[in-house]
Amino acid sequence: MAGGCAQNPVSGTSEFVLMSESDEIRVGRTSHRQIIRKYGVYENPRLQAYVRKIGQRVVSKSHRPELVYRFTILDSEDVNAFALPGGYIYITRGMLAYLNSEAELAAVLGHEAGHVTARHSVRQYTAQQATSLGLTIGGILVPGLGTPGVSDLVNLLGGALLRGYGREHELEADRLGAEYLAKSGYDPEAMIGVIRVLKNHELFEKQRAKEEDRESKVYHGLFSTHPDNDTRLKEVIASANVFLQPNASHKVGRNGFLTRLNGLVFGQGVQDGVVRGNGFYHRDLDFGLTFPAGWRVKNQPDKLTAQPRTNDALLQITVQDLNKRIPPREFLRQRLKLKKLRNGKSVNAGRLPGYTGTVTSGSRPARVTAIYYEDNAYIFVGSAKSERKLREYSPDFLATARSLHALTSAERPLTKARRITITKVKTKTRYDELAKKAPLLNYPTEQLRLLNGHYPHGEPRPGDWIKLVR
Repeated sequence: MAGGCAQNPVSGTSEFVLMSESDEIRVGRTSHRQIIRKYGVYENPRLQAYVRKIGQRVVSKSHRPELVYRFTILDSEDVNAFALPGGYIYITRGMLAYLNSEAELAAVLGHEAGHVTARHSVRQYTAQQATSLGLTIGGILVPGLGTPGVSDLVNLLGGALLRGYGREHELEADRLGAEYLAKSGYDPEAMIGVIRVLKNHELFEKQRAKEEDRESKVYHGLFSTHPDNDTRLKEVIASANVFLQPNASHKVGRNGFLTRLNGLVFGQGVQDGVVRGNGFYHRDLDFGLTFPAGWRVKNQPDKLTAQPRTNDALLQITVQDLNKRIPPREFLRQRLKLKKLRNGKSVNAGRLPGYTGTVTSGSRPARVTAIYYEDNAYIFVGSAKSERKLREYSPDFLATARSLHALTSAERPLTKARRITITKVKTKTRYDELAKKAPLLNYPTEQLRLLNGHYPHGEPRPGDWIKLVR
């Protein structure tokens, strides 16, 4: 059998697992390719090398130093970090943006290394299979990626990467990460600092979601199972103090770390377009849009959405390629299968042809508009809570669709991504004043506080280096 009884690298005790180390590494190698295809690697060789350096310093003190660990910054604005079996460890540029010292970076990487060294993905897979199959394991594992065991582990990873591995495994990863920090010359308390950063980010997202009448979206599973003042968490991190060198200084590395973040892309990358005020500009597709003033615009890789502050309407914009030169009216009927389109009429966005009409989807009425630009159809679906509200918002929906246009020379500079810049705080500098100059939509003051570890009410101190967004 490929699995069976094996010695746990951390505890040294024998345990029953349904995945050999060679299969564990093979799963990591295959899943790594999928992760890179999905997120992409952040193109900053110097920052990538820095993260690898800190990661290697931490894992050299781990329980599985013989593994070849690979550390990668993913080109994603999501606030997340995770590890695959076999030593593949990832941190997003979105996560990096909210850290404030080298010690905190080491804490994140150490926590993820703890998942790898303790073989949490393999242990979770084994527990799941043992429960569902009643320990009838004959034939579950045959070496090779085509086997049910390996493919099931790959599927299991998806949930673990978003939700964490459960309280006990997360606490163990905290303990191991704190131990690796101490052995590497960092203060284990940096782990508490990272958890506080992420909990504040989660709190901010939940508060925004409540105000905007929507579900909160917290991307990271990292540390999500306990608060920063959790008694057991403090105990397991304090236990790492025995590994500290007596009378040795503990590296924090705040200013040096911040210097390396200078120029880091913040928020959406240019490949997905950029929101500026109530305008949206897409460099690669060469188009711009204007939304109603005051609407909240959310940019996702596959769609744009916008809502008024009252949350009683929603506009969604997607793009489909044109395979056949048919009128926009026929596109709505044939490609989108809108056979019961009502109140149809032709519309134009400048010289760009289009067509619009109303439909009912479930209990919600909607206005659907298609505008042709080059070889694509831009589809605007505006829905409301009632027919009366749809009539009220239809002018806004149509105005947005009619605003579709090719980028002008004055707009092209607006397609550049927002980036973090580092600045030294002067006397009486406050975040609300800094926020007025920041290209941040929705709660700019709170976002600056989050970036600098001062959420919810802190202010910068004169002489400190802080992160701004330009």
